[in-house]
Amino acid sequence: ANLQDDAIDIQFTWKCPRDSDVCEDQGDLNKAGWAIFSVLMIAYLAKDVISGCKLIYHSSKSRHLLRSRIRYFIGGLGLCSITLFAFYISTVYNKAIATSNTEIIVNSVIVLFVMEMDEWIFSALEASNKKWTEHAAESEDVNSDKDTEKESTIEEMKGEIAIQKAQIADQEEELKLQKEKTAKQSGEIKMLQEAVQKMQEALAASVASSE
Repeated sequence: ANLQDDAIDIQFTWKCPRDSDVCEDQGDLNKAGWAIFSVLMIAYLAKDVISGCKLIYHSSKSRHLLRSRIRYFIGGLGLCSITLFAFYISTVYNKAIATSNTEIIVNSVIVLFVMEMDEWIFSALEASNKKWTEHAAESEDVNSDKDTEKESTIEEMKGEIAIQKAQIADQEEELKLQKEKTAKQSGEIKMLQEAVQKMQEALAASVASSE
């Protein structure tokens, strides 16, 4: 850029008089102006950053379909990138042209207004003719409903599988108890057979001795 061109927006606040060796900063912008700028930008952009982070977080959930996870990740990454880029551009822009606290506030409001233009245009189209925007809203609702329905179906299937696993575990436990009970009864029957055999042997011995 030609810094000697008077048409550029860059402002030079440092003035060096020819009759002095000392340069002076004639800008009125101070830390208070930057603090107000930061509060305005964070208050306005925080919602988009949080929404983008939530989308990226939801993209890591295995319960969502692969198509939905890819869409969540791309949407969240794009939203966070655009928002942070807007904050960076606003900072660089104000650092180059703002010379007072009032100017930095006005510039911030203008940048935020420009970023909101797409929402205002969409609202104007919706107010003019709802049919122009119904398709976009309906397709978004349909896709959301389909994803929600599929997710609920998957959750129901997981719940049924968990119930069946619990029933199988209970049946295995009952079978184990029955086996233990059968083994115990078999031991008792064996002991009774041995006792009967001993009684028969004793009886036979007593009969033989009496003869």
